Formats: sequence, structure tokens, C-alpha cells
Amino acid sequence: MSRLSPKGRWCRALGVVGLLGALVVAPAAGATTRAAHRPILVVTAGARADYVLVAEGCATLGCLVLDRVDPLSGRITRVARPPLSPVRGSPSGDLDRLAFASPRLGVALVGQSAATGRVYATGDAARSWRRVPFGSGESVLQVAAGGGELYAVLARCSTSKRIERCRDYVLAHSSGARAWTMEPVPAAVTAGPPSALSGPQLGSVAVFGSRVVVAQTSEGTATLVRTSPDAGRTWMTRRVAWPTLANVAGCSVSREGPAVLWASCPTGMQVSFYRSGDGGRTWAAVHQGQFMGTGGGFFVAASASTAYLDYGYPRHVLYVVRAPVLRPVRVGPLPCVSVMSETFSDVRHGAIVCTGSSGSGATARLMVSSDRGHHWRAVAIP
Repeated sequence: MSRLSPKGRWCRALGVVGLLGALVVAPAAGATTRAAHRPILVVTAGARADYVLVAEGCATLGCLVLDRVDPLSGRITRVARPPLSPVRGSPSGDLDRLAFASPRLGVALVGQSAATGRVYATGDAARSWRRVPFGSGESVLQVAAGGGELYAVLARCSTSKRIERCRDYVLAHSSGARAWTMEPVPAAVTAGPPSALSGPQLGSVAVFGSRVVVAQTSEGTATLVRTSPDAGRTWMTRRVAWPTLANVAGCSVSREGPAVLWASCPTGMQVSFYRSGDGGRTWAAVHQGQFMGTGGGFFVAASASTAYLDYGYPRHVLYVVRAPVLRPVRVGPLPCVSVMSETFSDVRHGAIVCTGSSGSGATARLMVSSDRGHHWRAVAIP
């Protein structure tokens, strides 16, 4: 499932599915994950595989390993991680995004900027990674995966006075990691200057198979929602009237199947959330309280009908949001002081990477729930 959080350059999606059967559950009282095997992030790859990035024994990039977990059998297999470079202050180096369209098919975006971004793809369940050669002069803005398909958004970008401007947008698409098709993305006709599909300040691309959707930065009294039913060959643009989907940096959209979309839209310091049940034609607002984008909370879709919400600071409390009412209902407190990543693979099973205490020496641990977030247990990765 996709993470819909305002944090991160393109709202990174970090998730896990079914870790309960694959990891050793530690005692709940005072349990912590061993420092020698510290989870950095967990990424869902569907019902039969999860990928866990783990720091083993030290703080250098050479100690990062990637494990594939079968949630049904509990089998753990050491696989290859994408090539990474060290970045000061980042435990995962220059890894920007890791996403899987199926247990075998995945894509990684590596690099600290669009200009230096490199794309690696795997079609053999992360046994090996192959760099995707998109051509010279192409900047990689983002990658996405879903429904057995991989995507990358490319453009020709230049920086002037610290402002990055992009043009000639292209949507790259692959069903098997090696062969990629390239579809030019036409500019959307608006009342002002033409707007392209995406850019550093615009919303993330959400995909499910050949269906693609993006909600761009609001212009005037409307937000442009662009959808493609055929992997970017043709596009339809809709105007959604203010205040629905109003945003200043593009909405982060999660697609839960062919028709259902959840959206997280930053409106400055605050963030608003929405759901569409008809592929983006109409949207309903979540009846939420004040959500601050810098408060360390999250909003994550669990299914077509259910999402989970944590307002963050000053204390992490979990709420469930169900369609069609879309009114948050309190579930209970989370055993976390700081949350780094989170997911609900379905309405019952969730996982959170977080610290249970404050301070520079706090160790991240993986907490899991199998009862809709009512109770959480710490797990240790063997």
C-alpha cells in the first residue's frame, strides 16, 4: 500500500505486507530491535513477498543488506540491493525510492537530485539489478510501480538561480524491467502558461497497471487532475474546483485498484486528505482535524474503503477513516515517539518503523499489528 505523507521530496512510499508470519516477535515489554540488525525501511511487493532494508552491525553503507521475506512460509532470502552511494546523515545512502509492482518486478531511484538520478530495475525478485539507460540529458523526476507495471517520469531540466525548470516530459513504462516504452506527455492547456505532467514542485504519479493519474499544483481556483488509461499514450485533464484538492506543491495520490484514489494535498503548513471512487472524476474530503505537515504524522491507505491517520505531534494516536463517511474514528495510541515509515497491507495488518524513545541514541524498531492497529508488538529481524 502507498504511503500518503507530506514528508519527503516526492512523498516516499514505505510499506510492508505480512511480516507477522516472517519475523520473530520479541516480548512486548521493553522490547527493542537489536542494533546489529536495525531496520531502515520496509517495502511491500504484494501478497507473497516483502523487501526489508537492514543495517547489519555498523553505520556504513557497506553494512546495508536487502532481504526478501515470504510472509506465508516465513522464509527469508538474502538478495541484492541496488547500487547506492553514501550520503551524510542518510542511513539508506542516496536511495530516493524503492518500489515493487510484484514480488519479482521492482524499480529503484537512486541519486540526490533529478539531474543525478539513476534508475535500476529488477525482474528476478531482486537477485540482480540492471541500470535503465534513458539517454543523455534526461533527468529522472520520480519512479512508480503498481499492478505489475513500472514507470519513470523523465524531463530535460536546468537550474538557474537555484530554481529548477523542466520541459519535454516523458513517461517511461515497462512490464518486465528490460524493455521500456517512452511516451511524450503533452502540456495541459490552462488559463495561464502550459503545465506539464510533473516537476520538482508537482504531485506524484500514481499507477495501477496501465492506469496513471497525477494531481498537479493548483492554478487559480482549480486543480488539474490528469489521467491516462493506457500507460501515457492518451491523457484526459479535469479541473477540480477549489477548495477540493487545493494544494501548493501537488497532491500525493495512491491508487487502490482501478477506480479508487486517496489523495494527500499540502496547503502550506497544513495537509488535507480526499478520496475518489470513480477514478478521479469526483472527490470527497476527509472530515479531519488540523494536520500539520511538519508534525511527523501520516495518512496511509489500507484498502479501497479504509485509510489510517496519525496526526503526529505531540503524541502519536491512530485513527481509522472509512468510506463513505470519511470521518476519523480513534483506534488508540501508537508506541512511538518518532515514526519513520508506516504501512497497512490491508485493513487488519500494519507495520511501523519508529523509535520508542527520544534522543540521539534512540534505536529504530519495527512494530506490527494484526488487529486493525489496536495492539502493537516489536519484532526482531533474524
